[in-house]
Amino acid sequence: MSRRDRWLLIRLAAQNVGRRRLRAMLLGAAVMLGVGIAFASFVAGWALWQGMTQSFSRMGADLVAVPRGTLVNITASLLTVQPTDATLPADLAQRIAAVPGIARVAPQRIVPALVEGQNVNLIAFDPSADFSVLSWLETRAAAPVEGLIAGGALPNALGDTLSVCGMPMRVSGRLAKTGVGPFDDSYFVSFAGLADIVSFCRRSEARPKSAAPANADEMPPVTGMRHADVCSGDLELDRVSAFLLQLSSAAKLDDVKFGLASLADVKIVEGNGVLTSSRQALSTLLIGMAAFTALELIALLILLSLLFSAIVQERHREIGLLRAMGAKPNQVMTIVLAEAAVITGLGGLAGLGFGAVVLLAFARSLGFYFALAGVPFSWPPAAVLEAAAALAIVFSVTLGFLGAFVPAWRVRRMAPYALIQAEAR
Repeated sequence: MSRRDRWLLIRLAAQNVGRRRLRAMLLGAAVMLGVGIAFASFVAGWALWQGMTQSFSRMGADLVAVPRGTLVNITASLLTVQPTDATLPADLAQRIAAVPGIARVAPQRIVPALVEGQNVNLIAFDPSADFSVLSWLETRAAAPVEGLIAGGALPNALGDTLSVCGMPMRVSGRLAKTGVGPFDDSYFVSFAGLADIVSFCRRSEARPKSAAPANADEMPPVTGMRHADVCSGDLELDRVSAFLLQLSSAAKLDDVKFGLASLADVKIVEGNGVLTSSRQALSTLLIGMAAFTALELIALLILLSLLFSAIVQERHREIGLLRAMGAKPNQVMTIVLAEAAVITGLGGLAGLGFGAVVLLAFARSLGFYFALAGVPFSWPPAAVLEAAAALAIVFSVTLGFLGAFVPAWRVRRMAPYALIQAEAR
């Protein structure tokens, strides 16, 4: 079939759409509703998932693994462990992660430090595994884990340069207030940053008093700092103070605690069970929304198939005459499928506009309510919105093809005289 023949068939299909305008409009409206609601459900589900994930991550850990004998102050959110000298080996994270039901393991190390000559707690964490520190960021620089992060109760401003055991470090992030004292009153740094501080302390302890620094990286420690007591270079870097644990959505708390009971010299502290259950139910809720949308689209596909079956049956005589005049079976099938694609494609375009209206109404009603409840409603990135819109159009056209394929295939196999006689009967 030449390109000219295809274009003529598409024009004929478009003319057929205009012959029954009311029916085409109603069919397009059905596609508009289905595609619009599916598009709005996806975008709203994405926004709520992002907001709820951030809110639930601020609740902290479900469980905390600490050295046996460590005192833990139970709060509403398990964000960190109380300051302690007891530690656990860092490689224990691999054994903990292997326990069924453990989704994420976030190690932390609390060490005493001198910041601007004041005794404070420095909490080291792994940014790649963290789920309880970075979620509380209120203000941040381009790379918040490359320097210090100040707790919510500390007075330091973003961009300030502080002396940590004599080593200058820039404040690149500030946390919001959590209400958890050890968390709000501490400074945070990555494990790599902690290693840099320890290395600086080792150089400071080894340098003769009369030696002058060769460069800025070898600045002498602040006068009066007790490196042997607070900022010692002997700090073991392969030890952690606690492992914060987050459970998977299908995990049972008792089963996980039983699996962790085999770890020697480890105590498991349980968080708020209600918060854990709520976080685990989030994934189930989103799966339910996706299943509901899928069932709706399947119902729309069945409706389209029934409607096009009636449309094709109504045109048996017309199709039979086309076949008798020399039209090939594939050409007849192309006309039917093109007509379906035109109607559903236009319905899909209208569905995007309808979905946008639904999303705006949702953002100004339930979205505003969620924001007041502490669950931010943030739109997906522009690239995600563009991909979702393109996918909605492609899906609407595909829906028309699938709905009309069976009726078109059946009429393709019928002889011309049978088609003409079928309408006569």
